[in-house]
Amino acid sequence: MGLDYNKIDFSTVDHGNWNESKWEFVRPGIERVVLAMSAESMSCTIGQVEEGHETKPHTHPNEQIAIIIQGTCDYYVDGKPVRMKPGSWVVVPPNVEHYIHVFNSEEPVLNLDVFTPHRSEYTEAFKKFLNENK
Repeated sequence: MGLDYNKIDFSTVDHGNWNESKWEFVRPGIERVVLAMSAESMSCTIGQVEEGHETKPHTHPNEQIAIIIQGTCDYYVDGKPVRMKPGSWVVVPPNVEHYIHVFNSEEPVLNLDVFTPHRSEYTEAFKKFLNENK
């Protein structure tokens, strides 16, 4: 039993290219694009993190998968560092402190984050950003 692609109206499927999107300034050294804003049960963002950014340990009630697309970094989960490079991923359980630390990377880190459940605050903030920057 598989998905019948002949029954999908691809004109209504949410899609895009982050290289063609406007990047939202989060704080010095960090910008992001919220992807798949129409998704109901998950959220996805692509972030660019530069060396020298201020690390901000934080928690949230969402489960998160962080995937490194470009660059190298340490990703701290519950105080333990995970060395990350392109293709690396780490699962962050809900309510566990975590943060990214970029150092000695020849290029900014591109970090793909997938969250469940949906992070409506990201979607709402990004919609506001896009409306203000038309």
